[in-house]
Formats: sequence, structure tokens, C-alpha cells
Amino acid sequence: MVNAGYLAAQDIEQLVKQKPFTINGTLGLGMGTYNSSGIPPRQRAFSYLFNGAPTISIYGVSFPFSVVVSDQQRGFTQPFNQYGMSPTYKWITLHAGWQSIQWSPYTLAGYNFLGGGLELNPGKLRFGFIYGRFNKAIEEDPSQLSAFSQTPAYRRTGFSTKLGWGTDRNHVDVIVVKGKDQIGSIKNQPSSFNLTPSENLVLGISGKFSFFKHFTFDLEAAGSIFTRNLLADTVKNLKLEKVDFIKDLITLNASTQLLSAGHTSLGYQGKNYNVLVKYKRIDPDFKSMGAYYFENDVQNYTLEGGVKLLKGQMQLNGTFGLQNDNLLRDKAYQSNRKIGSVNASYNKQNYGIDLRYSNYGITQDRGLNPVVDTLRVAKTNHNVNAMFRYSIADTLVSHSFILVGNIQALVDLNKFTSAQSQSNSKMANLSYQLGFPKRGLNFNAGVNYTIADIYLGHTVFFGPSIGASKDLLEGKLGLNAMFSYQQQKNNGKDAGNILNGSLNGSFRFTKRNAANLSLNYLKSNSKDISLPSFDEMYSNLSLTHSF
Repeated sequence: MVNAGYLAAQDIEQLVKQKPFTINGTLGLGMGTYNSSGIPPRQRAFSYLFNGAPTISIYGVSFPFSVVVSDQQRGFTQPFNQYGMSPTYKWITLHAGWQSIQWSPYTLAGYNFLGGGLELNPGKLRFGFIYGRFNKAIEEDPSQLSAFSQTPAYRRTGFSTKLGWGTDRNHVDVIVVKGKDQIGSIKNQPSSFNLTPSENLVLGISGKFSFFKHFTFDLEAAGSIFTRNLLADTVKNLKLEKVDFIKDLITLNASTQLLSAGHTSLGYQGKNYNVLVKYKRIDPDFKSMGAYYFENDVQNYTLEGGVKLLKGQMQLNGTFGLQNDNLLRDKAYQSNRKIGSVNASYNKQNYGIDLRYSNYGITQDRGLNPVVDTLRVAKTNHNVNAMFRYSIADTLVSHSFILVGNIQALVDLNKFTSAQSQSNSKMANLSYQLGFPKRGLNFNAGVNYTIADIYLGHTVFFGPSIGASKDLLEGKLGLNAMFSYQQQKNNGKDAGNILNGSLNGSFRFTKRNAANLSLNYLKSNSKDISLPSFDEMYSNLSLTHSF
């Protein structure tokens, strides 16, 4: 698949100041070896890779290339095969080629199309129009029906227009998106895909307002008329009274759906505190031909807030939300979720503390069917994180200590299933770093301890790690080494250990040329009869040149 290349809006007045022609980029050569014993090899014994990424610029317009040659693949790509540009002159912007434009999250939201358009922003007027091909026609190939074959598609064309008034801080926009598949664009109806020609009309509104200095209000909403199958039976004697004109804008038949989506928020920003209230609702199966994907059948209520204390050294933030699905009351069961979190931090120059607690709860209520108690979903996931840091630094030597801890617990509130589903884990990591800034020398050491409890048993992981790094030859040569050891116990019994060591060296010959050599050794000593003991050795040499 060819990647899309895109040139952001660029002022035409600046183009004449650019150099007529420039070329720059990077070239790289890498070679690696691999050896293992005790297990089947997971890589090739010898591998190589050559890659290049030259970029040609003509009057500031960039044309990137990518070349890859290796023992496993060869490739040459020209991203500008899907190339777009959006030159700007004062308040006029033109779009041409491949484009991905974001006007609102529920209408035109970054869908990649081939076409053109313009945007006009004289003063507070906000106008835009685009037209192009949203999908190309793809015929089904019966001889290549696999997960990697192209999905059949009808040719789809469409347009979008925006009309608004205001600035980035205060504005309101009305946006329309219209797309339609061409029925005769593919010869045969695909046999293995549920593909039908479709048509879509979306009307959306996007607004942002600031008032009374401290208040902000956001609104994003859209209604989508989506006809899933242009070949479906028509609805006879369909009367829409005052909105009967819609029948002239889009095909309406038995497969047509009218769905809505939107979110809004109201916030207050004070000197040392803030509060934000949000609401979001997206109907089941809501779609727009100007966007790729929506989380749908969801309704959220969210409250967020924060406060700064002690001249900003201490901060408290929290959020609480409620979520549910089954908006149309047509599911067998309804899921209800509660999400909450609290963050507290206190930071000085030499030390600091960060604490976070969050929980995610889900319960199940009846929908069309009653909920059986023995199968009811009712769970809460608790998560606690803490980090403590302390450092001492001067021009000669520096010390840094960091302690990180985490506790996770899944609590099943259903007494019939709790014994099999409850689990929890605890983790602690203490690290220390000693540095000599003027010498370019650093040492680090750490220890990790993890406990995991699930229905099947009790597992413990623990072990230390050490490392060192040194800069030589005025920073041209860098060396670093690392060693770690991890012991595992299952239900109190020794389950084995893992040793891991690495050595890395980098050298910069000139500003444009550099080399890197890395060696890595892994040894797994397993006491579990179901898992083998093995050794692995990796090495890699890479050379890079920039121009």
C-alpha cells in the first residue's frame, strides 16, 4: 500500500523565496547476526538491510522517497503518488490532489479523498468547499480471496461545504457532507462480502464560544441520513410534509436510517481551579461518508475538575463519568459503566510525589431480556499508582532516586463468578542513578518486585538490574552496558530465572556519518517442564549517512 504524502498549507508569497532545487535525506546500512540453542531459531542467522529516505524539494514543495532492500524484502515507494498540496495566499487556501481535511468530528473528519477545493477566511467569514473521489472502484478477485486481498468497493464521489462566522476562539459553522456510490462502477456483485451501493447526507453544526472571561462552551452535533442499499425497495407514498425537499437531496428507501451524534461541554476556568461538564451521545450504527469510524451506541456524562495549591506546587485533578449503551432499547442487555480518577501531585525542585487512583466499573441491566443472576456482569477494576522522586545535583556529581509502585485489583461483585474471575497484582521498582556530568559518566541500578494473584495461582517476579554509560572523544564515542536478572516463583516454587545483558557502542565520524554496534545476550533457565531453557545471542552493526 502506498503511503499518502501531503503538503500543508503554504503561503504562495513565500514560495519565490525558496531554493529552486534541493535534495536531502538519509542512507543506512545494517547487518545482524543471531544464534540460539534450546529452542527453534526465531530469526535468521544473518540479515542485512539497506534503506534510504531522500527528499527532493522544488521551490519548497517536498517530494519524499523511500527505498528498502533487505534479505527478506525489497521495496521502493514514492509517497507523492498520493500527493496533495494546499497553497495559501492571504485569506485564500486552495486544495488539490490527495487531501485529509478535518472540519468537525461527525461530518468531514479526516477522510482521505482525491479531489480539490478551497477555503475562504476574509475577516470572520469561514467558508469551505471540497469535491472528489472518496473511494475508487475495486472488483472482487475470486482467485485471491484472503485476508490480504483488497476489499471490493463501489466508486464513491462526494462533496462537503462549510459556512460559518467567527474566529478560532468564538465561532459557529454549519457543515454538509454528501456522498454516493456509483451503482455501475463494478461489474459483478461480490459473493463473499456484504457490499451494497450506499448514499449519505450529513448536516452538522460546530461551535465554540468564550464568555464572561472565564466560561467556555463547545458544541459538535450532526444528523446523518444513510441509505445502506440504493437497490432496496422504495417506500411508496412517503410524505415528509415540511421537509419533503429531502427526497430531492438523497435516495430514501427501506434501507434508509436517520441517526444523530454529538457532544457538548461547559467549562469554567478560574485563576487556580477549573470545572468542566461534558455530555456525549452517538446513536447505534451512526456513520458519515466523511469519516472512518465512530464509537457508537454510547452515552457519556462526565465531570472534570482541578485545583492548584501552594503557589502551584501542589495540584489536584479528578474526573467522574457515567456511560451506558442500548440507546434505542433494542438490545438483550444493557451495560452501565462508572469511571473515576483522582490525581494528586506535589513537586519541588529536588523532590516530588505523584499519586493516582482510578476505577472502572461495569454492571449489567436488563434490556429486552431479564438478567440471570448467575451470569450477571458486575465488576470493578481498581488501580493505584504512586511515584516518589528525590535528586541531588551539582556540576560535579548528581544522585537520583525514584520509587514507583502500582496496585491493580479486579473485584467481581457477582458471588456466583467471583471465585474464578477476581485477580490482583502489585509492583514496586526502586532505581538509583549516579552521574558525573563533566566526565560524561553515569551509573544506574534498580530492583523490581512483582506479585500476581489469579484464580490459577500465585506468581512472583523479582530481580536487580545494573548499567553504566560513558561518553568519550568529546562526545563522538558513546558506550553503555546493561545487565538484568529476574527470578520467578509459582505458588512458592522456583520456576526459573532469566539473565539479560547488552553492550552498545556508537561513534560519530563526522556530522553526517555515524556507526552503531550492539550485542545482546539472553539466557532463560526454566524449571517448568512445559517451558524450555534456552540461550540467544543477537548482534547488529549499522552505518548511517545524512546528506
